Formats: sequence, structure tokens, C-alpha cells
Amino acid sequence: MKYQKQAEIILNKCLEVKKSESVLIITDEKRKQIAESIYNLAKSIAKKVDLIEIPIPAVNGVEPPEEVAKKMLDYDVILAPTTRSITHTRASKDAASKGVRVATLPGITEAIMNESMLADYDEVEKYTLKVLGIVNNSKFVEVKTSKGTNISFSVKTRRWIADTGKIGKIRNSGNLPAGEVFISPLEGTANGKIMIDSFRKDEEIYAHEGTEITVKNGEAIEVSDKNSKIAKLFKEVENGTNLAEFGIGTNYKAKIIGNTLQDEKALGTCHIAFGSNFSMGGKVKAGMHLDLIIKDPTIIMDGKVIMKSGKLI
Repeated sequence: MKYQKQAEIILNKCLEVKKSESVLIITDEKRKQIAESIYNLAKSIAKKVDLIEIPIPAVNGVEPPEEVAKKMLDYDVILAPTTRSITHTRASKDAASKGVRVATLPGITEAIMNESMLADYDEVEKYTLKVLGIVNNSKFVEVKTSKGTNISFSVKTRRWIADTGKIGKIRNSGNLPAGEVFISPLEGTANGKIMIDSFRKDEEIYAHEGTEITVKNGEAIEVSDKNSKIAKLFKEVENGTNLAEFGIGTNYKAKIIGNTLQDEKALGTCHIAFGSNFSMGGKVKAGMHLDLIIKDPTIIMDGKVIMKSGKLI
């Protein structure tokens, strides 16, 4: 079976699916082959396994169909290898709040399945928790790069979250492949500029490398490339300009390939997202959640350098 080893990691290592449990796999026409590989192995493990196909929405963060959202509450485990992300949706949050273990694989590809999905998740967990220990309890974050990124924001009262790949151990939801520590900056506090290194998902380019985004009082107010897809989405999507997330990559197998799902997990990178943050402790609900990648950042927390040019100190 194709992706046999990867499916074993997902079902046995990351989700620890039991014989007594039920599994729902949500996919779409573009990710069906990967979904079916997981489905075939899951049938030999769990007592009940269902696969459902949903339409592909325009952007990440759009709610799945209402009947699917209701169905998600009736299973022990949810797996979502989809083209667009349902990670930051009310449906995923509600399911996880009920105790369902939710693993989302937004934009998963063959390359990702053969790279970062094959990581040793004991090692990813160990390194991720190490980074969590360093950043925990920080209140103010500054991010700078040699290319011109210079942005700062408050994270006071917000909780850092470790995405280790061991879903259900620390929290009931997360991405696969995993490997990041992230937080939702306090609304209205981010100021500065971001120089993009990568903001794409395969052929879909939200902004080219070198595009500059200016942020004021927590909102994107200007994009240097007025014709970029992200500039248009900022105008079209309500609350889409909200600076929603800051994260640090912690997966040693992840390399930047132009796909956010893997790129944001790469060592030596950080990422910033715009749009919804309600699923990670924020107050904003938007019809999108889109991450951009920053390479080799210098990250300063409460005046102390914790990463210099991509190297953890």
C-alpha cells in the first residue's frame, strides 16, 4: 500500500487510534489518494471508519458544510487531508472541545508525505517542548531579519501552544505533519513591517518573495504588491487583515518547498498568519487563515534574544 509507513505514523504514533474507536476521514477530490491510503489502514485498526468528500473552498479557514460539522462530533478521531485548511474553523474547535482528536493535513502532498511526515515524532516532541520552555511566559515579541522584517507585538495574557504531533497528549487538535510552537498575538498590538520569504501553497502564490506587508495596530494596512492575491483577499475577507498568529518551526525533517503545511514547520523559520485566531485563544473570526514564512529570523522576547538569524540560542 502506498504511504503505508506514513499512515502507520499518523494512526499509531500521532493519534494512537484504538480498536474500540471510530474514525472520520474528511477529504476532497485533490487529496483523495492520500486519504484512501490512511482509510485503508484505519479499517484494520478501528471498529468504525468513514470517509467523506467535501467541496474545495476558495481559501483556508472556511467552515466545512454544516452536515459535516455535525458529523465531526460523533467520532473519536477526525483526520482531514484536504486542499484547504479546516484547522482554524469552528467545526474543528467544537469537535476538539468535545474530546475528539482532530488531525488536519491541509495542502498535504506526496512530497510532504515523503519528507516531514516521516519524522521521528518522539524527537519532534522533545525539541518542540524545549522551544516551548524557552518562550513560555514571555510578554512581548520582536522579529527582525536582514531582509527588512521588523515587527513587534504583545502576547501578554495569551498562551503558547506546542504542536508536537502527539495529538490528544497535550491538546486535542493539531496539524500533521507537526512541529511548531505558536501563539495568537494580542489584537491591536502588532506594529511594523514584514518582508516575505515565502507565501504560497504549491502553484497558488499569495505574494511573491520580497513583498512587504505593513502592519499597524494589529492590522495589515498596506501591501507593496497591490496585485498580489493577499492584497486582494485583505480587501475582500472581513477581518482578514488581523495579525492572527506567530509561530516557530520545530520539525527537523521539514524543508521549505513552497507549501505552508511543511514550510511553517521548518527549523530556522518563523511564520505569521492573518485572519482567524479564535481557535488559538484569540477573539477574531474570519473567513481565512493564511500563513507566510520568514527565514533566518532574529527573535527577541522581553528584550532577550532567543533566536539569532534562525539559530536557537
